[in-house]
Amino acid sequence: MKKFNMEDNPTSNEYNGLSHYVDLPTGGIYYPEGHPLHNVAQIEVKMMTTKEEDILTNQSYVENGVAVDKLLESIILVKISPKDIHETDKMAVLLSARIEAYGPEYEVVSICPHCSEEQEDTINLSDVLTNVVESEFEKTDAGTTIIELPKSKKVIEFKILLPKDLESISKSVDKMKKLNINTSFNIEFFKRIIVSMDGSEDKVQISEFVQNIRIMDSRALTKAYNSSLPSISTERETVCQACNKESKGVLPIQANFFFPEL
Repeated sequence: MKKFNMEDNPTSNEYNGLSHYVDLPTGGIYYPEGHPLHNVAQIEVKMMTTKEEDILTNQSYVENGVAVDKLLESIILVKISPKDIHETDKMAVLLSARIEAYGPEYEVVSICPHCSEEQEDTINLSDVLTNVVESEFEKTDAGTTIIELPKSKKVIEFKILLPKDLESISKSVDKMKKLNINTSFNIEFFKRIIVSMDGSEDKVQISEFVQNIRIMDSRALTKAYNSSLPSISTERETVCQACNKESKGVLPIQANFFFPEL
């Protein structure tokens, strides 16, 4: 897979060439047929303007937790909902948009977990953007993953769900519980992601297996699912200037992420 390409590409007449292309960590492989990003390696993104800054400071959007989705809707030049885009691809778009608008330097303030001293640090977001961790699992031609569970020895083929699918599972579970139907998020989640079991796509057999899945198998399947997509690693190591001790963490998203002058 190619790494991220942020060269300007004057192909959009509507925006007078003010757009750039971002390589997607997923390479479009994990989107189903018929999806706008199916097998699409790059996505065209509009350069940020004051319109996007207004979106990020819209109090109603912020209070309702939709500011980031509204931003993505504004800058992605493909007719698609953010809920139809994998989180790792959305992270790539957000990072590249921030770098293009304000540059790669991101100043953060953190508290040392050892001595509680406050310290300032500058993160190069370009380095974060290119720090792609590939999946440890091989994918099928259909973009699915196959693993053998440790306890039952069942061979499971599973697919990756879009954010909207995960949201719909939560809503379905809530409705079923109101109807006194005994289920859980994990049970419904496994039913949705499992494509086949030992080569069979029989939904009844899969449902029965999921209802009685052993803990070891459940954890193995969840772990495999969580690491089956390429991801942008936001892990970082810092050394405290006060106590000289090392600590690990993830990239903090602070108020100045999109407003460096704050």
